[in-house]
Amino acid sequence: MNVGINIPTELPAAAQAYAAAGIKVFRVRRNKAPYANCARCDKQSSIYVKHRPEDCQCGVPTCHGFWAATTDPDLIRRWWTEEPDANIGAPCKLNGWAVIDVDPRNGGYKSLCALEERVGVLPGTTTQITGGSGLHELYLSPEFDLPGEPFPGIDFKHNGYILLAPSVHSSGNRYQWPGDENTFYPPTTPWPTALLPRKERPTPVRVQPRPQKYFPVQHTTRQRPGGGKMWTVADLVQHVMDAPAGRRNNALFFAACRAHELASLNLIDLLAAEQGLLAAASAAGLTDSEARNTFDSAATRPGDKGWAA
Repeated sequence: MNVGINIPTELPAAAQAYAAAGIKVFRVRRNKAPYANCARCDKQSSIYVKHRPEDCQCGVPTCHGFWAATTDPDLIRRWWTEEPDANIGAPCKLNGWAVIDVDPRNGGYKSLCALEERVGVLPGTTTQITGGSGLHELYLSPEFDLPGEPFPGIDFKHNGYILLAPSVHSSGNRYQWPGDENTFYPPTTPWPTALLPRKERPTPVRVQPRPQKYFPVQHTTRQRPGGGKMWTVADLVQHVMDAPAGRRNNALFFAACRAHELASLNLIDLLAAEQGLLAAASAAGLTDSEARNTFDSAATRPGDKGWAA
């Protein structure tokens, strides 16, 4: 069961609550610019060099970014003691998240509706209401990089970061988790497969149905025109299933020949026979490629007028 975390209304206490839950956080200014965090930028460090963040020459390009995020309670306590009004940032990928950021000011809700019309309703997941009346949909991070801005008003936040409640938006509104208790539930839903880059989407696996689900055994045996046994689909499937080891491929070929011949006389449905025989072959231990080749080769074989097993 996914246990929720009650987030305090004060920023310093909220930062501590997130860190205690294993979520890496860092300080962010009200204009969303992160604070400096490297040793040369730390006023308490022996190698501190007074400078503006934009003039930093510490040699660590990410020292002012989300890479400084931590769960260290002492460091977090010091950061928010120094800047009690600092917003709370959380790197997405470093926390195992990928986020759909919906910004209504740029048509985000319209784009979200169009997206779901195309790929289907997105799976439910942890949702945050942003200070700009938008949404953050938090999913588990996929193994692949995602495009940054795939649709107007929608960002896929993966390598970047988001602000967490109760951070304050430039409008003055606070970020919040739905409900009166402002409870955060760590996301457990994987990133939607339909939103992965096309080349990274898994290949659908074709699952053959069990023969009996589609073809119940028929207990009556008809006669074919001119005499001889009239095979039903269920008979052909059972013939493959009953074949001893070493003769299963031969049994499949025989049954496939019968299926093609009967279908040519409009006495059975060839697609139904194909599904049933391939499923029976798989259950009997034949590989998918072996069974497919055997079934297809039967289509070119001259008709067998004897029809004897």
